[in-house]
Amino acid sequence: MSFRKFLLGLLDASVKIAFVVVVVMLISKYSKVAYDYGYHIFNQSAVSSGTGRSVTFTVRDGDSADTIADNMAGVGLITDKRLFKLQERFSEYHGMEKAGTYELSTAMTPEEMLAIMAGGDEESEGAEDKASESDSDEEQEQPMPAEEENAGEEETDGD
Repeated sequence: MSFRKFLLGLLDASVKIAFVVVVVMLISKYSKVAYDYGYHIFNQSAVSSGTGRSVTFTVRDGDSADTIADNMAGVGLITDKRLFKLQERFSEYHGMEKAGTYELSTAMTPEEMLAIMAGGDEESEGAEDKASESDSDEEQEQPMPAEEENAGEEETDGD
């Protein structure tokens, strides 16, 4: 009887150890998947590098992020539909996609594509910001010649 108890105890311990090993492996695997998704949500990359391939993409009235993701994956603009849905959910353009036909490229990040589909072009906004920065730089440079004139007057007073 003690041999039977020993065998059952050994079997019980083996099952518990196997269960713990399986749970640890699952946690390890899905932790990596979760990390990869989190990383790619905020560190977006384009499908292709360089100039990419230009694609005409149409968004219809009432298209949800799921439908848009399915269609974009179908034409090769994105590689992972679930990742794109998460990127759309966490972007500043969430729910702002407008119906229309857009010229998108495989060299664009999902955020850039969302910006275009929301009706705003990030690149043109960036150019406007740079233009306004250069205007403000010019304004700061204008008082400088007046200071030079004052410096020149002081020198002539001392002569």
